[in-house]
Amino acid sequence: MSDNFRETLEKASRGRAILFCGAGASLDSIGFDLQELPAANPLLGKFNDFLGREFSKLPIAASKVADESIKDYFRIITDCFKVKAVSDDLKTIMTYPWSRVYSTNYDNSPEIACERIGKNYQTLTAQDRPGDLLDDRLPIIHLHGFINHFRIDTIREECILDYASNVANKVYEGPWATELKNDISTADIVVFLGYSLYDPEIAKLILQGRTSKKRIYFVNFRIEDEELAYMQESFGSPLNIETSGLAQVIFALPVGFEVAKKQYVCFQSAQDTPVEHRNVNYEDLTDLFLFGRVQEALVQADTISGSSNYVIRPTIIDKVKAEVASGRSLISLYSPLGHGKTVLSKILAAELGREHDVFVATRNQENFINEVHDIVANSKRPILIVDDYYKYSKHHKELAKLTSDDAIFIFTSRLSVHESRKEELPAQFLNHDVVDLQIGELTQSDAEHLVPLVNQAGMWGTMSELSDERKAKELISTADQGYQANFADILVGLMNSSEMIGRIKKELEVLKELSADAYSVVLLSIYLEFTNNHIDELSIDQALKVNLSQVHGSDSVSNIFRLFFNPIDGGNGYFSGSIFAKYAMEKICNHNDLIEVIEKSANNLADNYPLHEEMKLVLVDLLRFNYLKVIASGDQVRLKRIRDLYSNLSSNPNLNKDDLFWNAFGMCERALKNFESAVKHFRTSISYAKLRGKFYIPYHAQNQLIVCLLERGVSLKIDASTAFSNFKEVLELLTIQAEDERSYGRGQAFTWHKEIIAFLDLHYSNFEQSEKLFINAQIMKYLNFITRSIHDWEQRREAAMTVRKLQSFLANNPA
Repeated sequence: MSDNFRETLEKASRGRAILFCGAGASLDSIGFDLQELPAANPLLGKFNDFLGREFSKLPIAASKVADESIKDYFRIITDCFKVKAVSDDLKTIMTYPWSRVYSTNYDNSPEIACERIGKNYQTLTAQDRPGDLLDDRLPIIHLHGFINHFRIDTIREECILDYASNVANKVYEGPWATELKNDISTADIVVFLGYSLYDPEIAKLILQGRTSKKRIYFVNFRIEDEELAYMQESFGSPLNIETSGLAQVIFALPVGFEVAKKQYVCFQSAQDTPVEHRNVNYEDLTDLFLFGRVQEALVQADTISGSSNYVIRPTIIDKVKAEVASGRSLISLYSPLGHGKTVLSKILAAELGREHDVFVATRNQENFINEVHDIVANSKRPILIVDDYYKYSKHHKELAKLTSDDAIFIFTSRLSVHESRKEELPAQFLNHDVVDLQIGELTQSDAEHLVPLVNQAGMWGTMSELSDERKAKELISTADQGYQANFADILVGLMNSSEMIGRIKKELEVLKELSADAYSVVLLSIYLEFTNNHIDELSIDQALKVNLSQVHGSDSVSNIFRLFFNPIDGGNGYFSGSIFAKYAMEKICNHNDLIEVIEKSANNLADNYPLHEEMKLVLVDLLRFNYLKVIASGDQVRLKRIRDLYSNLSSNPNLNKDDLFWNAFGMCERALKNFESAVKHFRTSISYAKLRGKFYIPYHAQNQLIVCLLERGVSLKIDASTAFSNFKEVLELLTIQAEDERSYGRGQAFTWHKEIIAFLDLHYSNFEQSEKLFINAQIMKYLNFITRSIHDWEQRREAAMTVRKLQSFLANNPA
């Protein structure tokens, strides 16, 4: 019999082979409590322990628990069946070229096995349609429900386990019954792995399929069960070889299976993203809108079906795709904070991935460039999508060596970063035709598609009774009460409710009482998301010296903690929305606790020798004052605490030659009006910026030095000689800043006209005549540069204001 099985399995590898997984298929998989997954009896025991009674039938016990507490019913099932690791045997079994995999299990063992071997798959349940099947992925169909799809509000319908769901079960009467019957009847082999066949529904389908018994095999426990063997022999051949025996047979087959694409650490292939065709619920949308948690499998489902059940498809997508089709090889997408860059990049990956090899950057590690070269070598003109491109600055030079025939780049960045560094891309990527596109502004069409989603997830407030047509108009209205036609205002509008703030504050308070470590991880994850840094076990371990698996060790902690931070799904926390993170820091988090976590993390990272390159980026961003001032919010006590942190770290070798650190230190001193120290730190920053290369210009530090010199001259008593030399330096720096904004001018180059006039009004009269002549000549030179060289300066409010005020000053003060 074993020889027949091996021969049939080998022949079927070139035809159609069906795997049907019963409970026995998952018994050697490990859940997050580091125990094997429970079969019926252990699960019954968990329900009975909760109830304090001894029921003999699992469906009845399950119903009793669900009736008493749906939250505990959800918790017990999800805690029991969430898989962390699978056996090598199961991974070997999944290397076989199965045409389809059916399962009556809830756990994700087959999916985890596929991920470990790099095999593309698609998860479906009875809620999906057979028409949703994709050609290039292994379908894994969970007939009785799937752990990753369960929600508290629908688990009794989706999880076929309790008495009511078993009675209402129609999966074997609907389209999947037809599909399964057809698969059984047309297969070259059907292998039931760990399936008892006590379920009469499957037996009926086998009979209806009229499949030859020679093509059906039951892989069972090694100790033969007389009753089970009798039943199975009516339909096929029982084999008492267990999972390990099946794996050995597959491993020994002489057929070579093409299974795994190369797996990367820093990139994810768009083709490897699973697809989930299912109803999108309130929790999915609130996770997306409020917490910024993007479920890529649902994005893929919308893309395939051409629907907007989960995310809308912004009209800018067509423009980007048109640029790709036209031959553009570097597309730079930019927008203000929270305008949807990350979601847009995921939609682009899904859509472009249907016709191109698309790879999305996920990590910024040392092997980033090596992986890029490997991708280029093994793909035909792949598209590389890098969200927040400037975080990868250390790789710019090597990326720029690739030609437009090698790869197509799609980069995203925040508006503020793009405008300060917009000249870098065309200057570096000489082999590419660069196009800049601003994204995030809603069109009428976008608004109309967005309204149904906001209706489910949103809090329209006084506009809740408006018609959908009126709501769409409000979304793109730029009036004071409108949403300013951008996603950020919509997000803030949705979040700005006492109910939402109160809910999250309460959860944080409870978490703080239960576990200081878990509470610290949540606060740090919020801050790191706001600073757009990757959150994973490494960053948490290095920054807080906390082991995430230990945090999850307590059920009471884990139940709350996983609302905020979920390291299971690729290491990303729920707070992946930068707008929400900023909002949480301003209105929800305890500011003193947050600063304490930042202090602890910065000190831990600064003391690491050598410091991992990825962690160096995290450390610098932990100390970046542009971010910290959101927490400080002008409070002098908080500002001094942040200043003390800078001071304590200023001698640290991981920081004391970093220009960004000294610039942040100077900004903090300036906020405290310690102008002398601030000027000194800005000059130090500019000096260390030379280490970045002769072509690097520290515009931000120079800009800070400009305003600090002006503020110091107005706030403190300085002599005429110092005032003259300071203003001379200011004019030189102003020209550099204006040169930087020659074409765009939306930054800070022209915003200091008020401070300039205040400084001149106070000190100009004390200058020597020769000094006045020099100052007037330099001001005239600066004005001529603006009026002759700055594009459309009259239409730029700040530039025009600078010209008017300085022209007026010269008219009133002829030298």
